[in-house]
Amino acid sequence: MTISTYLNKWHQVPAAVKQFLLRGLLLLVAWKVIYLGFLLPGRVIDAPLTRDVGIITTYGLNWITHSHDYHFKYELGREEDVDLNAVSVMQESVYYHDKKIVGVYDGCNALELFVLYAGFIICVPAALKKKLLFITGGVVLIFLVNILRCIGIAYLIQYYPQHADFAHHYVFVFVVYGLIIAMWLAFAGNIKVKTNAK
Repeated sequence: MTISTYLNKWHQVPAAVKQFLLRGLLLLVAWKVIYLGFLLPGRVIDAPLTRDVGIITTYGLNWITHSHDYHFKYELGREEDVDLNAVSVMQESVYYHDKKIVGVYDGCNALELFVLYAGFIICVPAALKKKLLFITGGVVLIFLVNILRCIGIAYLIQYYPQHADFAHHYVFVFVVYGLIIAMWLAFAGNIKVKTNAK
């Protein structure tokens, strides 16, 4: 296919879809430049968010088990990078007595999910008040579900380790993304589309 064929196909795309796609692309590029260039190197957002997830996960485990046997430590851990090489990273570790149960890394703090969820809402044309309401409520809900996910993973690792890996990589991912899609649909379902009808 030639470039002119692609351009013809692009011109056939409805204007609202083009606007959504261009806003999304612009937002993605802006987020990656800001995050990778300024926020990630100093862990400006990741460090406090990961710490909060680890601490609240620990409190949640103690509350669920009616004990004070779980505690957390902020420590150096090992994680695989995108090339599957082991790298040292700071993590919030959850311990049961002296046994480490789970490490909460930056990838576990749901920041990328917040951005993904909010980015969709920002790109869809709607009233600002509605966008702010859905973004705020959605981010809080994703945060809480992520805490429950971390509690569930820790609990499974400790008591049902044979199911922990499957739950971590499939069940909990399905639940979290299912929630995000449901919130997107709720947002999009309440949008009043302007028509040219008289």
